[in-house]
Amino acid sequence: MWFKNLQIFQLKETENFDSNALIANIPEHPLKECGSQDEFTFGWMPLIRNSEQWTIVSDRCLLLRAGKEEKVLPSAVVREELEAKVAEIELVEGRKVGRKEKGDLKDELVFTLRPRAFAKRSDIWAYIDLKAKLLVLNSTNAGMTEQLFKLLQTTLGSFPMVPLQAQVSPASLMTDWLMKNELPASLETGDECEIQDSSEDKAKIRFKSLEPLSEDVTRHLEQGMSVKNLALRWTDKLSFVLNDDLTLKKVKFDDTLKESAFNDSQGGTLSDMDANFSLMSLTIREFFESYKVWFEIADEE
Repeated sequence: MWFKNLQIFQLKETENFDSNALIANIPEHPLKECGSQDEFTFGWMPLIRNSEQWTIVSDRCLLLRAGKEEKVLPSAVVREELEAKVAEIELVEGRKVGRKEKGDLKDELVFTLRPRAFAKRSDIWAYIDLKAKLLVLNSTNAGMTEQLFKLLQTTLGSFPMVPLQAQVSPASLMTDWLMKNELPASLETGDECEIQDSSEDKAKIRFKSLEPLSEDVTRHLEQGMSVKNLALRWTDKLSFVLNDDLTLKKVKFDDTLKESAFNDSQGGTLSDMDANFSLMSLTIREFFESYKVWFEIADEE
């Protein structure tokens, strides 16, 4: 249950946040099966399948899991059915089917086919850190993020949060790190980065299995390109790819942390999850203190 992506938001007015109310209300908003005409449903899921464990609490951190069930209606199936219907009309009625009519026919076909479509489930893990005033998501998917916000607001009545507000451009700062070969003491570069130019088409160059501080990279930066994402390692605990939108992907926690969590576990799936979550959330809380300094992110009041 170690997060592989990090998208971080800051919480506001945490003194009024009622974690007990959230814990109590979560089972009242579970993920439900799609109805015959539902495009998708979204709701809370137990942390472990077929269990009643909806949350884990550790040092003022609250672990949550939400899910989405959506009807899978392949576009190729809809397109094939639509083409057959259009061909039938043109043959039988001897006329051309216009664009608007095709759109209406497509809507009718989707309505007819959806009840027979397969349902697919996906989930999104998140946790709330009341001490650090953070909401941390194991996802960078905009659609899932939006649905999670709506679910939190529905469950609690309101959920005040804001995106991170960096006072320093992430792209400019990462570019500066590489150009000057001066990184914060807690960071070292990995072997992956992507740079882009400032033109309208945003041309990109990806470097993999290559030292980012090499001349191949810095030469392009000197010509005006900037860093879009960069592989980094923080202390001896965490490696990741930092993106210019402040999200982190390809997150990997050090094996020593995972071994420590394993030793703390009492055995069993839930105990393992509890131990993993405790160490992961503490590590991210510590990491965020450095992260705030790099990008001059102010604390929320």
